[in-house]
Amino acid sequence: MKIRRIRHKLLIVLALALSLGFTTIAYFYTRAVETSILADYQRTLHRLTESVAMNIETIMAGQHAEVMPDFARRLKNLPGVIDFRIARVDGTEAYLDNLTIDQVNQKLGETKFPRRKDPAEAPKVFALTDPGVANAIEGEEVILTASVGTGPAGTVVHFYDPIPHTVKCNECHERNGKVRAVIKLTTSMAEAERDMMKARLQSLIVLVVALVLTMAITGYMLGRFVAKPIEDITAAMKKVTGGNFNVQVRSARRDELGRMAGSFNKMTAELQRSYRQMKSEQEKLYSVIQGAQEAVIVTDAGGEVVLVNDAAEDLLGKKIEQIRAEGIFNVIDQPERFRAMLDDANPAREPVLFEYKGRWLLTSATTIRDETGTPLGSAALLRDVTLEQALLKELARLSITDALTDVFNRRHLDATLGIELGRAIETGLPLAVVMFDADHFKKFNDTHGHDQGDRVLQMLGKMMKQTLREYDVPCRYGGEEFVVILPGTDREGALHVAERLRLDVEAMKVDGLTVTISLGIACFPLIDAKTPEALIEAADFALYRSKEGGRNRCTLATPEMLAG
Repeated sequence: MKIRRIRHKLLIVLALALSLGFTTIAYFYTRAVETSILADYQRTLHRLTESVAMNIETIMAGQHAEVMPDFARRLKNLPGVIDFRIARVDGTEAYLDNLTIDQVNQKLGETKFPRRKDPAEAPKVFALTDPGVANAIEGEEVILTASVGTGPAGTVVHFYDPIPHTVKCNECHERNGKVRAVIKLTTSMAEAERDMMKARLQSLIVLVVALVLTMAITGYMLGRFVAKPIEDITAAMKKVTGGNFNVQVRSARRDELGRMAGSFNKMTAELQRSYRQMKSEQEKLYSVIQGAQEAVIVTDAGGEVVLVNDAAEDLLGKKIEQIRAEGIFNVIDQPERFRAMLDDANPAREPVLFEYKGRWLLTSATTIRDETGTPLGSAALLRDVTLEQALLKELARLSITDALTDVFNRRHLDATLGIELGRAIETGLPLAVVMFDADHFKKFNDTHGHDQGDRVLQMLGKMMKQTLREYDVPCRYGGEEFVVILPGTDREGALHVAERLRLDVEAMKVDGLTVTISLGIACFPLIDAKTPEALIEAADFALYRSKEGGRNRCTLATPEMLAG
């Protein structure tokens, strides 16, 4: 489980620190008490052995060595004593055999002490190799050996205390070292262990009580004066992140936390002021965007659509929810083209014209970045230019259309013929040009007026558009002369088209009047023309021959004709 609140973290750290500190204190205090108890225990044992040594000295001074075996046996019955032995420095038990008596009598030169009648073999009380015994033989006052065992009475301790060799001892004994004998006392530490256990228990109780009280007081102080102010500031910051800039932190303190609270209040006040300004600007911008006739779509850094104005609904024919769900790339259902507009590899960012649902949309799109180049989002602006495109198309049409006859004008003729002739020369495909004019057109103007002449020209233009093929190019050359460009058409095809046009014109009536035309035909490569002008001149020459031949007829230009 994760610990998130600073209050709990402080309490845990405090508990660990206090536990470590109090445990260390309790440990060293308990060790000191145990050491004191052991010292008292050792002093008690020393007092006992010292008393025994004084009694032995008194008994020996009174020359009553014979009572020593009984004295030694009685010592074993003392309370708390498990075993009590008096041993020579060689480790054998004293007062059981005649060895010491014989040595004393020999030193005195007389049988002052009678030998025992029933001597026993003196057992080994200790080994000379034991470190504690070695120290005792060297004359140290008290030695508590490391020879410790466990018995029914608890821990058993072997205590060795030396009986020093004094001046009085020289009267009867040879001086062989600092120590005359060693007292070995085996006793139980049960009482001392009980005292040490009691000391440990008391230390544990004191430790727990002190730890709990210290933690409670310190935890309360930390919670009130440290954790609580931090939690108040944290809660206030959480409200600020949620959009509530009116929150304030109350604090009358003059320490760091008080200054932190004051700084936070200043920050929220500044945020509130900035938010009001930003909100005002946002409302202005929103009003501008919503009032715009163009569609506006904006995304955030993750590509999610965050702003769509009402004009986008009307222009795209989609609900705002659908636009948001589909994303900015699918605004006009052409994701790849739209993605290319936002691609960094397209630095020009030129508006792109899309045809969408019968409308022409001029679309601009860009990726918005901050000063470091990090993307902040994208924006797209779509404007309906259907009317403008229709006007441009109409202007383009008018720029290449003869206003009277509604067929292509001379400028379009020159441009188109140049392109078609170049293509024919490059590919080897045929190309034909038909030139014609109205027969006796001057008579129409002179007899019936110029208006009648204009109506004749209009009907010729109409008839051309009805008779010619879709890919043929009808043009007004000038005055009553017309030229038809026939791409990919050989001589037979050109003669067929020209003858059909002648017959259709002859069959029509203009205000009850009959109109006829004379036609001249020039075909590439029959006529090896290198320029559009050469092909037109050939057709014009053939037209002239039709006039000479009686009018209302078609004439094909040939190299021989042009050469003659």
